Order: sequence, then structure tokens, then C-alpha cells
Amino acid sequence: MKDLKGKTAVITGGATGIGLALALELTKEGTKLVLASTNMERLQEAVKKIEEAGGDAYPVVCDVSNLSSVQSLFDSVTKKYGATDLLFCNAGVTTGGPLVDHKPSDWAWVYDVVLQGTVNCIQVFYPSMVQRKSGHIVLTGSQAGMVPDWVTEHGPYTSAKAAVHALGTALRPEAEEHGVGVSTIIVAGTLTEIMKSERSRPEKYGTEGPKCAKKREARRIPASDVAEMIVVGVKENKAWIATHPELKEVTKRYFDGILASYDR
Repeated sequence: MKDLKGKTAVITGGATGIGLALALELTKEGTKLVLASTNMERLQEAVKKIEEAGGDAYPVVCDVSNLSSVQSLFDSVTKKYGATDLLFCNAGVTTGGPLVDHKPSDWAWVYDVVLQGTVNCIQVFYPSMVQRKSGHIVLTGSQAGMVPDWVTEHGPYTSAKAAVHALGTALRPEAEEHGVGVSTIIVAGTLTEIMKSERSRPEKYGTEGPKCAKKREARRIPASDVAEMIVVGVKENKAWIATHPELKEVTKRYFDGILASYDR
């Protein structure tokens, strides 16, 4: 999708971090923006920043872990703008610390947002793209999911992101047959507020989980840098968008270990 001007983009997790940075980057492209998040106050703050940058955004409260909430988001976007051209499945939460310290509710919360939330968005938005034979879906993955032993003590987040990668890879060839693009971002150290995830944890998932986690060995880059990479990736219909080229060798060692197991 070379020209993003006038297109409608839905960004989950759009109030802060990569989601907000992406909205600001798409503002430069003249894209119509729909920001989804669980907190209206943060959404309104994000809209103000976008307006200051010369853009406009439509805020919608949405809990991606809830299919009905995602359907309501779709209905709101359709009523206001019509078709959704770009879907950014970016909402994410995390815990930290050893897996042995995690409760079932910790696993449920992270999986419901990171993995099931992505599935919900695809289930709701993808069919209309297929019908129109147009659109692009971007899934926010993670280096932690690409190389699961690169950063430990990141709880269920690591395996949930690995599943997101598999989902994007499986979806891309099918979507391509319908004129729909799919890109997966391999995000590493980025300046975001994801470690403040607990502020958005619903009561149904119980008390907050472990917080202490080992710091990852990677330079931390501004979310705006990641947003620029994503927009370029969408325009070029890239299957993968990696934010930290220096982690290529770490990734190669991991997959070389897997490939070695095929040697007899």
C-alpha cells in the first residue's frame, strides 16, 4: 500500500508508546486515524498530541481481549469512516519475573490481550478486507518471542509473542491471495510504557503479578523510530520488520541451534 493518504487506520494500544508514535507518523501521511485503548483519559491526551501535530484522530475505548468490544470498535469505525484500510494489532501487556511465580490469572491476562486480542482483531476486521480485496494488517511481535531465551523472566509475554509471529506468518500467504498485506514487527528495546501494564489490568484477572524482570541487553530506541520503520514496511509490503539489526546474530544462533537438530 504505497499511498496512505486518505486511508483509514485502526491502531490498538494507540494511546501511548509505539501506537501513539505510529499515529503521529501516519499523520504526516494524511491518514485518517482511529485510536483504541482501554483508557479514555490517555486516549484524549493522545488525540491532543496528534492535533498539535496537525492531524485528527477518533478515540474509541476498546478491550481487545473481549470479542464484543472489538466488534463494537469495528462498528464504530465503519459508521464513521467506512472501510478500514490499515489494522495495527499493537495492544500489549506484560508481567515480569520467573515463570514459577506466575499465577493462572497472570497467564490468562497476558494471553488474552497479546494473543487472543490479536486473534479477535483479525477475526473482526480481516473478512471485510478480503471482501474488498484490499488492506494491510500489522502485528506487533517481539524479539523476546523470536528468540525466547534471549531475555528471560518476561513471563507469558514471550510465548504469546512467539504465537503472534506464527499467526502472522500463517496469515500472510492466505491474505496475499485476497490482495491483503500482512507484516509482523520484531520489536526489541523501545522506549514505551509497557512496564506500566498493570495499571490497565482488569479486576477479573486478580491482583497484580510479578514485576521484577532481568533487563534485556539491547539499546533502547525511541518509539518514533519504530513507527517510521513500520510505515516504510507497510508501503513495501514487508513480511517482517526488525527494529534492531544488531540482534541478527543472536537470532541466527538461536535458529542455527534448531536447524542443527535436523542433522543426523
